[in-house]
Amino acid sequence: MENSNPKSGLTKSIRYFYGIGDMFFALMTSVYSYYLTFYYTNVAMLSLGTVALLVSVSSIFDSATAWVYGAVINSTKPMKWGRYRSWLVVITWLLPVTSFLLYCRIGKSEAVATVFFFIAMFASRIVQNFPYTANVAMINVLGKTADDRIQLASSRATWNNASKFVWSYASVPFLAFLATIVTEKYAYATLAAILGAFTFLGYYAHFKMSEGYEDTGAAELANVAKSERAKTKPLDLLKALVANPPLLALLIADMAKWMFNSMVAGTIVYYFTYIALNKGLQATYTLIIAFTAVIGAYGSRYIGKKLSGRKTMILFYLIMAVCLFAARVVYTNVWAVIFLVSAAQLCYGCVYSCSTALYGDTAIYSEWKTGKNSTGWVMGLTNIPIKIVSFLKGIILPAALAMGGFSAAIAAEDASESVRVCIANTLLIIPAAFLLFGAAVMIFLYRLPKERVEQLQKEIDERKAAEEAQN
Repeated sequence: MENSNPKSGLTKSIRYFYGIGDMFFALMTSVYSYYLTFYYTNVAMLSLGTVALLVSVSSIFDSATAWVYGAVINSTKPMKWGRYRSWLVVITWLLPVTSFLLYCRIGKSEAVATVFFFIAMFASRIVQNFPYTANVAMINVLGKTADDRIQLASSRATWNNASKFVWSYASVPFLAFLATIVTEKYAYATLAAILGAFTFLGYYAHFKMSEGYEDTGAAELANVAKSERAKTKPLDLLKALVANPPLLALLIADMAKWMFNSMVAGTIVYYFTYIALNKGLQATYTLIIAFTAVIGAYGSRYIGKKLSGRKTMILFYLIMAVCLFAARVVYTNVWAVIFLVSAAQLCYGCVYSCSTALYGDTAIYSEWKTGKNSTGWVMGLTNIPIKIVSFLKGIILPAALAMGGFSAAIAAEDASESVRVCIANTLLIIPAAFLLFGAAVMIFLYRLPKERVEQLQKEIDERKAAEEAQN
């Protein structure tokens, strides 16, 4: 039997650079978020009906398959460099290709172009989501303790939020530069392909710095007990979810974080247009919140270790809610609102890190309870709250504006007080209410303190040692 002794403890490169791949991934997907619809309508010249079909079907596909990637990783034979680590490189070299094809119209027929866009979109989702899921799962492979997982999640979140700086400064001028070289028709595809290549390099950096931390595929298969624990069946994955109260609670509570981020991002333009009457000020606001989110993400490694991920998440949810309620009281004072929402964004950066580490804790709970290592599946479920919130936002935001009597036909300076109040409530009160609910869920339903996780890990290690001694 092939023996293996995976490393423990975090190297300096892992402590401070695990997350560089996430930064490039965020930049790559920003092209999609900011420009895909514009590309379809103004460059590919598709009809609005076709664009709506492409975007809606893509969203449905993304939501319906969010859980699949972790399930496949956990249920299939491990590859050469390990069950999770291998996925950082085996298909990521395709990212420049699939990213490029997302912005390439084929043929003059709209029907042909639409079919091609569907294929490109589905392919890009698959190529993106497998390494993304494996990358998150590697937090548990690298981090053997709760503090290590907080450190890794903090580093990853810091790099992820740093992408906002890069995007805000470089995206527009670089896209314009590319248009002068390859024309606007191919500028979006070229930008996406370049960022896809950098994402591959970023994930490759993660692959190299994590060498030796995970069993190779051969080592896992050679150890009968380890192989049996690592490979899961559909029933094992179902048990990892339904027999895991902390995970169920975290999935619910985590929606509050995403609802805050999504509702504020979607509503803030209305605030600066109809309340502040200064749309240009949004650029300053965007820069400020990017800065505060990075500070929060970086600081979480210290706060999370001091308080634990659970306590940090509860405390910061409550602080975020207080900031938003306070901003609602003074909603006509633009700079006070910017300050208070930016403070909430700082807390968001911290919560973003800690919640990821808590998913790692629930994966440990799952392994302790079921005897199966379902880390990929559990960490892959981090996508579920994002998809649910995206759906909810699509309903809540337009409904809230309609209830306030909002009409785009009315000039900003002529908007009624009821419209302004409606915008303030949508921006501040709705996410604050979700944050209070999320905090309550964490207080009363998430029963997995740091000390308990450490005890569970100890019992798992003892169980593994006993099983492997028999083989």
